[in-house]
Amino acid sequence: MDRARKTEGDAGMRERGDADGGGRLVDARCLAAVCVLSLSTFVQNGYVYPASSSGEPWSLVAYGALYTLAFAFWAALAHRRTRWLPVARLSVLAAALLALGAAAQIAAHAVGLPSAGLLAAFAPLALGRSWAVVVAGLALSSIAPRGVSVTVAAGVGASYAALLALKPLIAAAPVVVYALLPMLALALVARPVDAARREPSASCPTSPSELALTNSSSFPSPGNRLFACIALFEVAFGFSIQFGADAAAWQQDVAALVALVLVAAWCARTRLRSREDALFHLSGLLVVFGFFASSASTAFVSGVSQGALSVGAQTFSVLTWATLAIIAARNPAGGITALATGFCASNVGATAGVALGGLPVGAQDAALADARLLALALVAVALVAYVWIGLRGFSFSDAIQGVLPVEAVAAPAPEAAIEARCAHLAAAHGLTEREGEVFALLARGRNGAFIQEECRVTRNTAKTHIRHIYQKLNVHTQQELIDLVEADRPAG
Repeated sequence: MDRARKTEGDAGMRERGDADGGGRLVDARCLAAVCVLSLSTFVQNGYVYPASSSGEPWSLVAYGALYTLAFAFWAALAHRRTRWLPVARLSVLAAALLALGAAAQIAAHAVGLPSAGLLAAFAPLALGRSWAVVVAGLALSSIAPRGVSVTVAAGVGASYAALLALKPLIAAAPVVVYALLPMLALALVARPVDAARREPSASCPTSPSELALTNSSSFPSPGNRLFACIALFEVAFGFSIQFGADAAAWQQDVAALVALVLVAAWCARTRLRSREDALFHLSGLLVVFGFFASSASTAFVSGVSQGALSVGAQTFSVLTWATLAIIAARNPAGGITALATGFCASNVGATAGVALGGLPVGAQDAALADARLLALALVAVALVAYVWIGLRGFSFSDAIQGVLPVEAVAAPAPEAAIEARCAHLAAAHGLTEREGEVFALLARGRNGAFIQEECRVTRNTAKTHIRHIYQKLNVHTQQELIDLVEADRPAG
């Protein structure tokens, strides 16, 4: 393929916005799956955690850490796999874990186990529910990009309506409901996701770990600014959580429902290519306002602050789901890894927010109250500073477009001229001797494992060489590098 023509084609795809996504605008199955998973979060925070933590702040943080580890497990498992993870079979396993976890929780409460025992009994629930979240993200990746935001916002909004309607049932059997909701999500979307990944057109030629060496732009690393941003903003969600059911909180639930319906309507109507950034700015404004007003002495302002934090956090949750699902659509081979890594970062931030919200405060100790207020001010300043300085030039929309789909690498036919072409390009772009060796191997379609063995270097060293080569040649994938070599005709 002519490289200039390929670049023009990529630009055209970006200009068409949603056209590159295809698919449906809204999917009823995905909307229902997001709804029940969001509802399970309310059940978790309102009923399950309070009953298991015995009022001990460390327990709440430990539960958040458990979910972080669960998502990290799925990310690591998918990253090393050379074939698709079997979604249907793992979903059956997840359902079994959810049932086991619910039974263990009920039994642990019956015998009066301490908080540490309840935490251990919760592990199967965390592993099963985290898989349901990842599978729901994979299902969302089949929808047009604009439709993902609409579906998620509508699903989260619907969960508030479901919470208002089902509170008596939830209060009667919270652990059972908590386990059944992720099972329902899996029943809705696991089979279609598994079928799509089994289609002849779907392929996973090698592990995401291997492809990440030669197609680093297709796999956002855990240190990517996208994940750092998700973690930081999820601090607001953790801080806004009201642990324990509050019958008087229905006004805030209704307000959040209305706000999310408006977000869904806006996403459905807007044609902005930067809609993800618009959601980011909206959630940022609400979160910063909520943090600054969170220590108000009057009940009214405190309620407004809590509402702003809640809506801001849920808007950012919509953005997180949408961003991760669209990235999974652009690169299915790394979809599970990207989704699990993103939700892992989300849980890191939320857990930090829970820890911050648990700082003691009260009129009986002015020093502790001042310490909490100072901590909140520092978090708010950190959020603003990160948005203005750390995220300068960062865009959610650009981050999505920056994830380049993995192409099937078609190596040039072996010929003597390729040596001359590689040598010419290596000299023209200032490649070192070792970089030149790696460059020649990449130009022949060799993968990272072959390069490591042939050059007798570690994975990290190979990754560094490949990154430097791509930077110097101004390419982003191995196929672009091969196109460049094929197009090069050295003089003489």
